[in-house]
Amino acid sequence: MTTNFTIILCFILLPLLCFSQKQQDSLFVIWENTKLADTTRASAYREFIYKNYFESKTDSAYAMALRLMDFTESHQLKKHKADALILLGEIEHTFGDNTTASKHFGLSLKLYEELNDKRGQAKAINGLGVSYRKVFNLDEAKAYYERSLALSKEINDTILISQSLVNIGNIYNWRYKSDKALDYYQESLKLSKAIKNKRNEALALINISDSYIQKKDYKRAKKTIDKAIEIGDSMGNINTLAHAYRTLCSSYFKQKDYDKIIITANKLLDYGQKLSSNEMIDGAYFFLFEAYKGKREFDLTIKYQNLRQDTKTTIDDISAVRILEKIKIDNHRTKDSLIHINETLKTRITHQNEKANLFLAWGVSLAVLSIIAFLVYRNIKQKQYKAEQERQDEIDEKEKILKDLELSTIDAMIEGQEKERHRLAADLHDSVGATLAAAKLQFDYFVKHQNDVEDSEELTKKISTLLENAYVEIRAMAHLKNSGVIAKNGLLPAVEKLAKNASGINGLEFEVQSFGLEQRLDNSLEISIFRIIQELVTNIIKHAKATQGVIHITNHSDNLNIMVEDNGVGFNPKQLSKTKPGMGITSIDKRVESLDGKFTIESEISKGTTVIIDLPL
Repeated sequence: MTTNFTIILCFILLPLLCFSQKQQDSLFVIWENTKLADTTRASAYREFIYKNYFESKTDSAYAMALRLMDFTESHQLKKHKADALILLGEIEHTFGDNTTASKHFGLSLKLYEELNDKRGQAKAINGLGVSYRKVFNLDEAKAYYERSLALSKEINDTILISQSLVNIGNIYNWRYKSDKALDYYQESLKLSKAIKNKRNEALALINISDSYIQKKDYKRAKKTIDKAIEIGDSMGNINTLAHAYRTLCSSYFKQKDYDKIIITANKLLDYGQKLSSNEMIDGAYFFLFEAYKGKREFDLTIKYQNLRQDTKTTIDDISAVRILEKIKIDNHRTKDSLIHINETLKTRITHQNEKANLFLAWGVSLAVLSIIAFLVYRNIKQKQYKAEQERQDEIDEKEKILKDLELSTIDAMIEGQEKERHRLAADLHDSVGATLAAAKLQFDYFVKHQNDVEDSEELTKKISTLLENAYVEIRAMAHLKNSGVIAKNGLLPAVEKLAKNASGINGLEFEVQSFGLEQRLDNSLEISIFRIIQELVTNIIKHAKATQGVIHITNHSDNLNIMVEDNGVGFNPKQLSKTKPGMGITSIDKRVESLDGKFTIESEISKGTTVIIDLPL
């Protein structure tokens, strides 16, 4: 009886299981059906890759995308070929292959323009914007994102609008303008919720959390990122979870909570490996390296530093840098005391009966007012002059300190170079020179007695040994020479000392934030960078009337980014040569140009100034 029931149950359940599997694989079934139209098959296969592989099995997705690409080319499907190029570019961004991704987005844009497909153009332009952002060309990236946003609004594509808003927000976030970035993120989040697009909703939440981290609002950042993780878990979306955990790592990193960094970074590493994303794996290694360094567990610190070097990738969008908080200054106007006195006297005089007393009172009032006005005016002028003189004395003193610091820093670098040259010369003379001299003597003897077979063999061994010793000594010296010095003895400490010495004028405080400066730069480059930063700091002291300044130095492996900000009075950059003749901008611009760098000034009246310098390494 039991056997018969089991057979009947199998007959009932088997069709249901087959139907369920067929529903899941229906897109793949369409792709395999050669009787259907080629366009239908290509669309189904692309959809199948996106739904089942794109955000979970990236290696497989790439192989399938290449197969789709071959199919569209062989069947001359121009529109579907452009779609396949978009898919390839997105996967290559995940792999970190930015060059190939840019090429594919460019080719897809050309095809979409030929087809007058504005939705496709918007997606391709957005992809090119991501490529520029990944190489830190933020101006170009923003221009592409804005083009994509305009096209998306023209065709009223809410999903693309939402993505473009997030990308533009990212540009402002990278430039430490978190309030402006939040405006774009919140608008994107609102649109994503309206169309119930969970993936874009999670993306907006992740970026909103990143802005809160910049504002040091870690409580709101955690609450926001938890919502994104909840959405990622519900969707089973590994890509969303990887980005969420990387942002959470950044939050713990800023708070120096090393135990939580380790737990979160291991989750990030797991998701990064599932995605085959070098960017995520490298990010996890970086956070583990910093956590174990903070905990002083040096074996694990070295382990993850070596793993980072093996991956040979850089972290693209660790947004773990602090934003400069803007200080609002309220200007309160006071009533003119002399006018107040005059009005009081006038009121009293109108109640006097005698005309003579009225004129007398007016005369006395005017005399008193004149004397008071003169005394007040002179007192104000004296105070202004004294305050200005004291301020100028402080500025002169600080400028002297900064110049002395520059000279002492450069002298120290030159002295270090001279000591290194003397030590190297001594080592060459005492060690390698002696060995080579002995080898020369043995060789001369060998030439004179080369006919003596026994001596010949013995001399050959001695000369070989001496030459081998000389080679080992030179190799050891070269290794020692190239072993490097920790960056704390170079540019970064000099800039930190500069900021410390420059702080203190009228409440002005400087802060230095650095990232990626574990290794020394070339000495001449360090000196040039120091001089540029020193000139910018001097400008803030002399012209900005600021209370806070921040110096950011970020090493992106092949690119050094320097950003100097203040919350001062600001100015109109278009009128720079007229309004700020003493700022030395021309000399800074020439220095940056000589280093093949890019120099940008962003400033508004009463909203401070930001100077951005990008230097190739």
